[in-house]
This record gives sequence, structure tokens and C-alpha cells, in this order.
Amino acid sequence: MRRWTTALIAGIGLTSAFAQPAITEPLLTDAPWPTWGRDMRRSHFVDDLSGPNQPAVLWFSRGGALEEPAIPGTSLWAPQHPATGSRYTRYTFYNPVNGRATGSFGPFWGQPSTPIFLNAAIFIVDNDGVPVLPPVPWDALMLSGGQYECLLFSATPVDGYPDVFWTIRGVPAYRTGFGATTDGNYILPVFADNFGNIIFLFLAWFVEVNDSFEIQDVVADYGGLIFDQIPSAALSSVSSNQDGSLLLFGFHNGLVVAIDFTIFDYAWFTDIPTLSDSGSGPEVASDSVDRPIAVTSDNATAIVCGSNSGRVYGVALADGSRQWEYRAGGAIMAGPSIGPDPGNGNEDTVYIVVRHSATQSAIHAIRASDGAGKWVRVLPNVSRCTPTIDQDGVLYIGDDRGFLYAINPNNTVRWQTYLGAPIRIAPVMGEFIYNGNPTTIMYVAASNRFLYAIVDQSVLSTRTPPGVGTGRVGTVPLPGGIQ
Repeated sequence: MRRWTTALIAGIGLTSAFAQPAITEPLLTDAPWPTWGRDMRRSHFVDDLSGPNQPAVLWFSRGGALEEPAIPGTSLWAPQHPATGSRYTRYTFYNPVNGRATGSFGPFWGQPSTPIFLNAAIFIVDNDGVPVLPPVPWDALMLSGGQYECLLFSATPVDGYPDVFWTIRGVPAYRTGFGATTDGNYILPVFADNFGNIIFLFLAWFVEVNDSFEIQDVVADYGGLIFDQIPSAALSSVSSNQDGSLLLFGFHNGLVVAIDFTIFDYAWFTDIPTLSDSGSGPEVASDSVDRPIAVTSDNATAIVCGSNSGRVYGVALADGSRQWEYRAGGAIMAGPSIGPDPGNGNEDTVYIVVRHSATQSAIHAIRASDGAGKWVRVLPNVSRCTPTIDQDGVLYIGDDRGFLYAINPNNTVRWQTYLGAPIRIAPVMGEFIYNGNPTTIMYVAASNRFLYAIVDQSVLSTRTPPGVGTGRVGTVPLPGGIQ
């Protein structure tokens, strides 16, 4: 089934000629939450920031976010639908410290996705195409209108030459379907369409110079090709191990596929019926993998959710075999997220959000090494929000009543605050300079089309926590939240 190896090598052409060091994994900056690169494992773990101990709103803005915002460098990107006019997807850029909108990108047709930011390589070559300097990283990104349209964009590294602005239409990609890898020379965004085609794009820049290092030409070598087609399979998610060498695809028909990019071929296949065939209970005839596949911190285990059956599987990245199974007893509505448990040797813990009843969801904490249940917390309301986890293992999760919770890894509640509308998008954290000091800011989107920036109360010398004294928003127990 390796249909694309020759085509890829021929299309890239010069890749095998380079004796140059790799550019790095597809990473734009070392920002704590740039969506892709830093968290290729899809863990929702922020490994170097702590969330607020006492939350206070720094700013809020109309527009909200329909998927997780992204933080490339010193900007905040929010996927949105405009409130008026042509309501197509648009990405609005914000100053992350004061909340002012600084621009936008779009429109796109269809559902939005969180953008991915990548390091494209710039190769400085002579007239014969031979590199004369080590490669230089350069920004590129993938944006999407979701089901109908996506864009590969990279601004020209030299003024006067055209940008890469490649809009791909007629290949409907699911909104969670972007991934990426690199061979150190080319970045390779990957996604799939509704017909089961797995599609790789590729991009690198070439700057031709003469003997005096005067620029003669600037060319972007980019394109796309179909790796394979898996009939009757619609892609749900793309993830990978941290270096991007093993790509993991989850499909709505229950199929899980791993592609080993180092050999340009499939590593293994499995599916929900195979993973549930334990001989120790009822098997699952079919199910959907419509939650992203997360990977443990040791890059050894993929966490696969059978969404409807409420089963979670630990799958070996080495060969796709099942390591363990956890039965939650209800449909999986959000997660998985993976973070450390400081009270138990910082062991990886998997968190999923499960339907508990018609009016309530529950958080299940699962030991990643063996699938043992650690604890279950029934929330007072329905939640569809994937938890974000800070460096201390604290979970930040919203619910459909508008409550935002901070829950410690030992199942105690650190705080709760009320934002007045359903919170279904995972909170996003970043660090920026505020009043001259490095400050952790958490961005939370509520479905009343507001985007909130939340900091610790200690950062605001003249303000009080939101809602204190009003009964509306605060860190004290409130009607409808955790009591």
C-alpha cells in the first residue's frame, strides 16, 4: 500500500542530496501552547506553567473562539465566526496582554480548526542547487475552514518574491484532521478527506545566490500527494509521538493507523473490535474513534478512545497491540488529556470526560501505565470540555452551565469561577510580560461569544476576583457548581 514513496522523493527532488542537520520538529516557537510542535502528543499538558491560584479576569473580548486559540510567539489567534455579515471562519489576532484585536485572516468556508504553526526550512544554494550554508528556519502555517477548505501559507523570506498562499478546495478535511511531520528538510502537513484519502503536503524554500552571495532567485518548492486511500473511512484526528516520526490517525469507523515516516510506510493497523477482543467480557462490534489520540510522555503508549462504548485503550506505539482497557460506562465526551500526578511520583495520568447522566458528566482519572482507575469525580453539570493540565498536574475544565473548575490531581477542587455561558473549548495557557513581569495568562472561550483572559489575583494590585461580592463570578461555591 506504499503508493507515495517514489512520488514523494521525486516531488521533493533535492532532499537526498542534502547533508545538512535537521531543522527540528515542526515547531514555530517554544511558546507553551502553540497547538502543534510543543504538544505533538495531543496531551493538553503545559509542562512549564502553573495556572492561577485565585482567578481574576484581566480582559475579555467579543468574538469568542470556536476551537482552541493558538499562541505563536507574542500573538493570540482565535478561530471565529463573525457575528454579522458573511459568517465564514475567520482567524482573529489579539494582543494577548490587553485583548486588542490586531488583525484577521480569512474568510474560509466551513468549520474552523485550531491553526498549526511549523518551521519551514530555507536552503541557501548556489547556481547548481548545492547548499552553501546551513538551513534557516522560517514560519509556515496551516489554516482551515474545516470541512471544505484549507490553506498552506508561508510569507516569502525575501521581499519582491511571491508568498506561498495555497488554498486547497474540493478536498473536505475534518476540522480535527491536521497533523504534521518533517524530515528535517521539508515540513509535511498531513490530513485526510471525506473519501479516506490521506494527504501529505510539503514545503521548503530555496534561495539561490551567486559567488558574492547576491540573491538571484527565491523559490518555494511545495505541493501535495496522496499517501493512500482507506475506503469508507473519514478521518477524526491526527497526532504523533513527540518527534513526529510516527503519525497516528483515528477514523470515525473505528480504525487506528500508524505511519512510520522514517520508512515512508505503514507501521501497523488496529481497530476498536480488535482492541476490545479481550476474552474477559463483551466485545465491541464497532465504535468510532472521534476523540484525538493522545500519547504518553515516554512516547510508548497511545491513548485511544472508543467514544460511544466508553472504553479507553492503551495501545503500544511499537506494534499497535493492546496494553490495557478501561471501561468508563458511558460515552466519552471530551479528552483524553495526559498530565503528571505529583502525589504519585509524577506518573502519567489520563483524564477523560464521560456522560454520567442526562444532566451530568464525570471526570475519570486513569493510570496510564496499566489502565487502572484512580478516581471519578461527578460534575454537577454536563461538560464537553477537554481538560488542560498545568505543570503541577492541575486540571482546568469548563462545563455547559458556564463554570470553570481547577481540580487538583488528587481529586480535590482548588477553585471554581463562573463565566455565564457554556465552556466547551479547552483553556489555553501562555506566558507574557504584564506590568514588566512574566505572567501566566489563561484564555477561556465561552459560547456567549466572549473570550476571557484570566490571571492570578496577585497580578492585579487594584482589582478583585471576578464577581466577589456580586454572587455572579468568583472562587466561592456558587449555585449550580461544585459545592
